Amino acid sequence: MVAHLPLLLYQHHPITTVFFVLILLSTSYGEDDNKEYTACKQNFSCGVFSGLSYPFWGGDRPEFCGHKGFELKCEKDQFPMIASDRNIEFRLSRLNQPFRLMTLQLENPTDYICPTQTSADSRTPSDFDVFGYDRNLQNLTLLHNCTVSSPTLQQNRISNCSGSSFYASDDFLELISYQNQTQCSFIIKIPIPVASFNRLTGDRADLERVLGEKFNLSYKYDQGPSICDSCMASGGLCGTNMTDPRREFLCLCRDHPYSLVCEGLIIRKRLCSCSKPRINFQWH
Repeated sequence: MVAHLPLLLYQHHPITTVFFVLILLSTSYGEDDNKEYTACKQNFSCGVFSGLSYPFWGGDRPEFCGHKGFELKCEKDQFPMIASDRNIEFRLSRLNQPFRLMTLQLENPTDYICPTQTSADSRTPSDFDVFGYDRNLQNLTLLHNCTVSSPTLQQNRISNCSGSSFYASDDFLELISYQNQTQCSFIIKIPIPVASFNRLTGDRADLERVLGEKFNLSYKYDQGPSICDSCMASGGLCGTNMTDPRREFLCLCRDHPYSLVCEGLIIRKRLCSCSKPRINFQWH
């Protein structure tokens, strides 16, 4: 009998019942909001930037409030640093969050042109794949400690470097890899403007200048552009599932996290959209 009490109340007093349920749902939030939701609901500051939000995180901002690949290293009154998954650091000098645009500049470009030592795990290519490059950018591929049998690649040798160091475009790299003509122990990809790439001659000073230039690009996150928007439209905050090894998207809601949208708010909206009593005015 007790289990059917809400149903009986709704059948006889629908408006009163809905109002009562909404009060219960609203009072379940507030001070008892989910801790992850509370931690992420305020924007944060990092260096010279303020009002930062998802997908960025770093400093005092927990990782579950952001997205993988968008960690910022904050320095007081400085432009923050952002690193790729292979520890290539860029300086973030301009940011437009509504349009998902940013301006980056490679930090310490000379470290990548003629490296004096390579890390133990540097045999696989590195790429800043979290960003969606626009048509004005392309990857500059730097190859170091190479065994070369391709005469064409010899034309792209980097001058004044000890050992065998070369530069190439992605298309050219695919060609020599397909021909199995070159093996290198250290390969790294860095985005640069297409116009700058076309001017390269292999001169070390020229490479330093090009790699030190600022460049604009768009950035992307999640599996699609509407996932985060849908979460926010349902009353949630975009975040990351830290229990998932792949760090997949998680919608942080006031009651508890959901995979895509806040289902608790959806239930409340459905209750609010129930049939309302009609008021008939009769004139005498």
